[in-house]
Amino acid sequence: MGNINFVQKSNLFSYTATRCLRNEYYHNDCRICIDVCPKGAFHIVRNKLTLFENECVGCAGCIGSCPTEALEIESFDPNGYAASYQHHEEAPTLTCKVSTPCLGVFDVEHYTVMALRGDKSVTCDLSHCAGCVLNENGKLEESIRAKVEGANQFLETIQNPHRIETIEVKEEQADRRALFRKGFEKVKESLAEESVAHVSMTTAHHKLPDMKMPLKRILLKNSLKEIVGGMETTAFAISSPLFFNKQINFETCTNCGDCTQFCPTDALFPTSDKQGIYFSQGKCIGCGICEDICKPNAITSKEGFDLVSVAYERSEQLVHYEMVTCHECRCPYPYKGGDPICDRCTSFMAKHANMFTLARDM
Repeated sequence: MGNINFVQKSNLFSYTATRCLRNEYYHNDCRICIDVCPKGAFHIVRNKLTLFENECVGCAGCIGSCPTEALEIESFDPNGYAASYQHHEEAPTLTCKVSTPCLGVFDVEHYTVMALRGDKSVTCDLSHCAGCVLNENGKLEESIRAKVEGANQFLETIQNPHRIETIEVKEEQADRRALFRKGFEKVKESLAEESVAHVSMTTAHHKLPDMKMPLKRILLKNSLKEIVGGMETTAFAISSPLFFNKQINFETCTNCGDCTQFCPTDALFPTSDKQGIYFSQGKCIGCGICEDICKPNAITSKEGFDLVSVAYERSEQLVHYEMVTCHECRCPYPYKGGDPICDRCTSFMAKHANMFTLARDM
């Protein structure tokens, strides 16, 4: 292994460091791919995620877990597969033995998109997961089942008739390692032609200028646009594994702008006059950077999501201030009432009051 590259490849598998949350924000501690990788191919080097190419087997089990799509495999694109799922004459069963790589290649968004766009429920064959050679520590199966459960939770919440159904009956397996190698080679061969269109879809998306939104989120929002018009209720007061909500405390926020600067998808962005902050729920991927970077802890998560706002990327103004000039330092600051003195000067005078004491008063 040499220096940390922007794009690292291991056979068909690639990791793009510039899309990784750990590179977006130095203090981010995302380690989803590290925890789910069955071979321990990901490592933290100088607080940056690094792929050890010689340890990666290209199983694709980690791909669906990455919130920013920094992980890809050339032989299969989950975005292209999910987008074209409805066009199959007969919806195929999702199985690592025939139609796909490891089902860890899909995220909650992919499963949800396939259920929303298809005319019946989606079937996943999970009968091989527990005994799979890649599932030695149980983390990969746990991750796959959590995504299926998250998709079903959302589909049930919005009262969609379709679900992600699972096949649990286990078949007798002779040599698990031989089956894995055979199955993986079969997938590469069967998808050699049609994967070109799939791969070009995600690759083209990532090449667009200033495109920060993961394609799987865009596919989900486009799928929601097709159904929200016929829904009786689009606003829900509960939490969701797909959508995240934020609130900002007016009294503690200093309008420093760090949260808008470091938000990887521009879910938080400043108002035109730079005196307030907007939030777009449809763009938020729940990375937690905004909450971590906020020094006064003014940003917190809250429950609730609205499908119309998500689908059409509507934004709400979370906070807005009137900027006034501090009477002490003459710098503009967000005014919150009382004497026109900024928090910095107020704090300074409180901590160093003895400096302003006259000799006659001592």
